[in-house]
Amino acid sequence: MRIDLPRPSRRRLSLTSLIDVIFLLLLFFMLSSTFTRFASVEIAAPGGGGGTAPRPKIFATVDAEGLAINGERFADAEAVRAKIEQLAESGADTALLVPKEGARAQDLVTALERLRAGDRLKVVVAR
Repeated sequence: MRIDLPRPSRRRLSLTSLIDVIFLLLLFFMLSSTFTRFASVEIAAPGGGGGTAPRPKIFATVDAEGLAINGERFADAEAVRAKIEQLAESGADTALLVPKEGARAQDLVTALERLRAGDRLKVVVAR
């Protein structure tokens, strides 16, 4: 004669501890993260038509190959800084930056940072 023992019934899993862990993780990530911007880029748009604004002495274009100022292409930031210093001494105070086809957003931001080095120029972005 064989006697079968009753199978132990499964207990339902309590979700209370799981909810506690999720709540603690949520608190940890909320308190350890920052909600501030790391950097922002100010972009000035060209003004409305109708007026006779002076032409900017600096015309810069940016594309996939890099930055060109007044038709001369520059590879590094120091060369751009030297050219900006030279043009600023000759009376240039505004630069017009035109992104060309193939320019990425990062190329535009890099060109803006290089043109604004030293805060000597106001950079206007045209499309």
